[in-house]
Amino acid sequence: MSYLENRRTTSSTPTISPATFSTSTPGATSVRRVVPAWFLAFVALLGVVGSAHGQETTNPKIRFEPHTFKTHDGQTVEAELGHLTVKENRLVADSRDIELAFVRFASTRPASEGAGSPIIYLAGGPGGSGIETARYSRFPLFMALRRFGDVIAFDQRGTGQSGGAEMRCEETYEIPLEVPGDPVVSGAPMQKAAKECAARLTTEGFDLAGYTTTQSAADLEDLRRALGAQKITLWGISYGTHLALAALKDHGAHIDRVILAGLEGLDQTLKLPIDQQNLLEEIARRARRDTALQEALPDLLGSIQRISDRLRKEPVEVPVIHPVSGAEVSISIGVFDFQQTMAGMLRGPESFRFMPDLVARMEAGDFVPLAAWAVMGRTGSPGSMMSLVMDCVSGASSQRSALIAHQAKTTLLADTINFPMPSICDAVPVPSADDDFRRAPRSTVPALLISGTLDGRTPPHNASDLLPGLSRAHHLVLDGAGHSDPLFLSSPRILEAMERFLAGQPIELEHLDVEMPPFVPPRKLATLTANQWQRFAGTYRSPEGQELQLRPAGGIAFLMTGRWPQILRAMSPTELFFERAHRHLELMLDNDDKVVGIRLIDGDGGEPLIAHKI
Repeated sequence: MSYLENRRTTSSTPTISPATFSTSTPGATSVRRVVPAWFLAFVALLGVVGSAHGQETTNPKIRFEPHTFKTHDGQTVEAELGHLTVKENRLVADSRDIELAFVRFASTRPASEGAGSPIIYLAGGPGGSGIETARYSRFPLFMALRRFGDVIAFDQRGTGQSGGAEMRCEETYEIPLEVPGDPVVSGAPMQKAAKECAARLTTEGFDLAGYTTTQSAADLEDLRRALGAQKITLWGISYGTHLALAALKDHGAHIDRVILAGLEGLDQTLKLPIDQQNLLEEIARRARRDTALQEALPDLLGSIQRISDRLRKEPVEVPVIHPVSGAEVSISIGVFDFQQTMAGMLRGPESFRFMPDLVARMEAGDFVPLAAWAVMGRTGSPGSMMSLVMDCVSGASSQRSALIAHQAKTTLLADTINFPMPSICDAVPVPSADDDFRRAPRSTVPALLISGTLDGRTPPHNASDLLPGLSRAHHLVLDGAGHSDPLFLSSPRILEAMERFLAGQPIELEHLDVEMPPFVPPRKLATLTANQWQRFAGTYRSPEGQELQLRPAGGIAFLMTGRWPQILRAMSPTELFFERAHRHLELMLDNDDKVVGIRLIDGDGGEPLIAHKI
């Protein structure tokens, strides 16, 4: 799950002005119609039918302000910051107002072509911020799609600038270090913290029953009406596709098109263990063809099985230094800890490319990185209550739950991919959705579905399962792509397909091979003395002002750059490599052999980062 920030509850009186409507049919040119202000005012007085479960609502309030949008790398574009006022819970008559934020990038579509439907980006998670997504690698996509209509980076309720910060849990949990990780032992403290968080937020005035996918889908319909658009186009990824599919069921008459990547159907919130097993087997097949791995790791699946059997029979005690507290601790590592780590690496090739390296060293007895990650995972908070409620309410049907339980008995990683769900949902004071919600949509709305064959979160069959109900869908399968960015950015032909789709043109492309990053072969450890480790210690600053703190801790080092430190191991007395990252660090020495800086080198050929010791 993903957990994000920031909340608003202010409202404003709308200014009614002429609005632009567009009508279109697939392959036809949109027609621009200007509707007088008096007509919109009349509609606002009457109210319209919409929102959750078809109840009446008044015309939504919306306001805009000029906004200079800035990306993480300093690019700027003039846009508008929008604020939409909606009810926190449409099923409660006197529910309070909340305000949802979004950034609107104006269309570059020629006026001669008429207005296109607004394109609304729906981030994943649940908990991801659409506004923040637009600041990073997908920014060029937001700009390119303006050719077809206004593009809106939308912060869903309880995320980003739409209440994310206020819905974060302050409550924390501590999972015992002296016993191996276990769904029950580990789950109980997490559940307690989540229950305390839910109680506090309720006391503060939050109606947690309002934070459901159904309510969020109604927000999209309110946004459409407030914008004065006949229809909207939805562009989502991961959980964003789950939300888009719910909107397609409830408000499909007002949806023009949908682009959905990494599909999570309405009964696919909880993952199937067999999908994890199938991906492991595919990784093993690819590893067997890699000549760099054949000697050190001839049988990846066999190695995983042997490590699992060893830890199941006898957990290992590993002494480590806690990266945050600095205390010397000993942690007990069992099979559940190992399964969690493996499941976490199955997001896609960018993460599982390190699996052969890690597995080979663990089979040889190196459990230090596993222990360091486990220590960090034994302390934390439930994260965002929005994310937790959304996932728990969507949940799983009884049939899917039974299938997960059955598959967990015969697969290497059991159902650790879903932990701490579903047990943590006992702490959520909102009932689970009924099976009518989880029923797949049936729609004639044009849909472009994008899947990656190496996606360990939303496999291609998620989309295939939906095709019978989507009569005008095209499924593009990316062979070699994992979750998230690769579904959009692993080939320029993906954007080309999206543009053809939005233009109403046929898409012939059904399968596309994308390059998978190579496996990282097993790396060898060097043994350093305490004095040699101490040479790395210190604070370093890059020319851009970024500060990096290197902290040796026994036989490892931590690079402190954010909330969680990165783990480094020794390659030589002057070189360290990063666990689960294809880069390494070199000491920079002066003529007197004194450490003056560090050089971070990207193993995939990127520019090195130089930081000088201060």
